[in-house]
Amino acid sequence: MEKAERMGNYERAVALFLAVVITLLAFLIIRPFIVAILSAAALAYIFYPLYLYILDRLVPEFLPQKTSAAIATCAVIVLLVLVPTIFVTTVLTYELRDGYLFLETFITSPGWRLPQLPAPFSGLMGDPAQVKALIGDAAGQLFSWLQGVLKGIPHIFLSIFITVFSTYYFLKHGKDIYNFFVGIFPLPKGRHGQILKRFDDLSRGMVLGQIVVGGVQGVLAWAGFWFLGVPNPVLWGFFTFIISIIPLLGAALVWVPICIYLFVSGYITGEYWRAVTLLLYGTFVISLIDNILKPKIIGGHAKIHPLVILFGILGGIQLFGIPGILIGPLVLTLFDLMIEIYRETL
Repeated sequence: MEKAERMGNYERAVALFLAVVITLLAFLIIRPFIVAILSAAALAYIFYPLYLYILDRLVPEFLPQKTSAAIATCAVIVLLVLVPTIFVTTVLTYELRDGYLFLETFITSPGWRLPQLPAPFSGLMGDPAQVKALIGDAAGQLFSWLQGVLKGIPHIFLSIFITVFSTYYFLKHGKDIYNFFVGIFPLPKGRHGQILKRFDDLSRGMVLGQIVVGGVQGVLAWAGFWFLGVPNPVLWGFFTFIISIIPLLGAALVWVPICIYLFVSGYITGEYWRAVTLLLYGTFVISLIDNILKPKIIGGHAKIHPLVILFGILGGIQLFGIPGILIGPLVLTLFDLMIEIYRETL
């Protein structure tokens, strides 16, 4: 009897060891694509209602309905998310490269000196030599970042392919994935549905209320900067988007300094209309849109604490890069929900 018990313990230990080793190897294999897979999961979750909408209205043709609906939804995701992301990233890269080349040429020229600013701003520039060194260091860091982006282009395209491919299967097998996790985490009857609804309210309120409104503000800012002839409008529009989705911050942190820049330029050129136009446009369009759209878009969705969004976005960007804007808050939303469930079960 003891021998049989020892043999059983040995077999369980070997099985556990093999499971750990295989799990570790599996993680090492997919680790380079973790960001792409998590991005696909987030996109599939957000666009799943659209997938169901298309699925209910498809007429059976030569392709199965689930396959057709998943392909159509992925096409929408590519058009709405991936194509604009690739476009903005490409334009940003060119704008940053041009900015670096301009700074390099401008600073290294023998006759370089700081422009003469009006009296209220003249004391803000500091020592010209220090300013020149600071700009040179910033240009060097920018060039290093651009080199990293260019070297990573093949990996970016591979990640996009994996994201789209994974999103297709997440959409098509959404119910199977849900049933799989229900089997792994057994809870009282009906509890999984309550958890899913609560997470849906929290996450969609966050996504719609923060990211969508921030995107609208970024586009409006880009349009205004482009019309007024502000250098690198896509770059500043992108910064407006990032700043707008972070709680306690706002688009004014971007357009107000640019407005001051236009006033200073107007002092030199004698044209103040650009600065005045941006002041009015930024106040009554870019910044005001947050107070108008956010309550209407969120509607009855549950609100999530600003700290969860703040840490989710900043930590997500640091850990996952740009996709972390979406992944980070969703992960922290799930964590917040788990804490709530734990408190309810005490």
